[in-house]
Amino acid sequence: MTAQVETVRRAVPEAAASASTVTELGQEISRQIGRLVPHDGYMLSGHDPSSFMGCFLAREHAYDRQSLPRLLDDEFHGRDLHPFSQLANGSSQVGVLGYGTAEGQHSARLHDIMAPQGFAGELRIALVRDGIMWGTLILLRERNRPPFSPADALHAQLLVAPLTEAVKRFVRRLPLYPLRGAQAPGLVVFGSGSGNGIRAATPTGHDWLRACVPNLHITDAELPVVVWGTTYTARLGDGPKQTLIPTPAGWIVVRGQLLTGGAAGDVAITVQPASVDLLLPVVAAWYGITRRERGVLELALEGLPAKQIARRLSLSPHTVNDHFKAIYRKTGVTCREELIAGLCR
Repeated sequence: MTAQVETVRRAVPEAAASASTVTELGQEISRQIGRLVPHDGYMLSGHDPSSFMGCFLAREHAYDRQSLPRLLDDEFHGRDLHPFSQLANGSSQVGVLGYGTAEGQHSARLHDIMAPQGFAGELRIALVRDGIMWGTLILLRERNRPPFSPADALHAQLLVAPLTEAVKRFVRRLPLYPLRGAQAPGLVVFGSGSGNGIRAATPTGHDWLRACVPNLHITDAELPVVVWGTTYTARLGDGPKQTLIPTPAGWIVVRGQLLTGGAAGDVAITVQPASVDLLLPVVAAWYGITRRERGVLELALEGLPAKQIARRLSLSPHTVNDHFKAIYRKTGVTCREELIAGLCR
């Protein structure tokens, strides 16, 4: 491994420490990784570890928002090369698509999405650790640039671990607690026709959709993209879907389910603060809280003192206190009161 590769591997996770928004995270990661893998545009996403659906997106000079539903549809049905689900479980977490390759000649994504938007090369990275895909990164090159090379793919593979750590560090810097606010939950109905537009909404519906993407200025027409993953998976018809979204103001839960009695394919999306019972398993995953530590935390949230927790779990009080110390270290709090107040805020 060269000195430059090692330098970038160290710098990528550190990028999360300087980013206060998803947009800044994407920009800093792009800047660092560009030292090894030059590119013209990127799309960075984080994934809810409980639902495996996207929970945030940063993009710059990338595919337009109208293309995102098509990309997601291809991903779910494996209709094109290098679906992230395949990369996540393969020997390499990197896939390259572009002109000049035999497989590129038959790629609908290359000819129908990339080429019309001026791109001739795409490099995909599945951000995987411990068998979980925490996010994805797409790098793009314009038509006047050389295609991504095997050397680029090798460098990208060496950056999978630090890129994954950067995404996790960013989320861990956000608040532990559910989003606070007095406004009522939002309800938005998305139609299944062309554009998957908003068919109806409560007065707070649009505000809640915007709360899911703070610091990102998008038009009302673009709002469906915010929850398109939840809308799409709910439309598959195998039950309600949900994803938890981290924001600087707290966590939000987005739920989607098919409507009955309306037009075929209409989906109702509800958006509101994430409850503690929904938030706990997701926070445990992002922060690396173990199963035993989570058991201690669940009983602490019920108000049990350490001695009762020890009896309930057949542990010694010393072991329970060790679990609490580990949780404090991982979440950045200093005591039990601060931890409980944070989660239940």
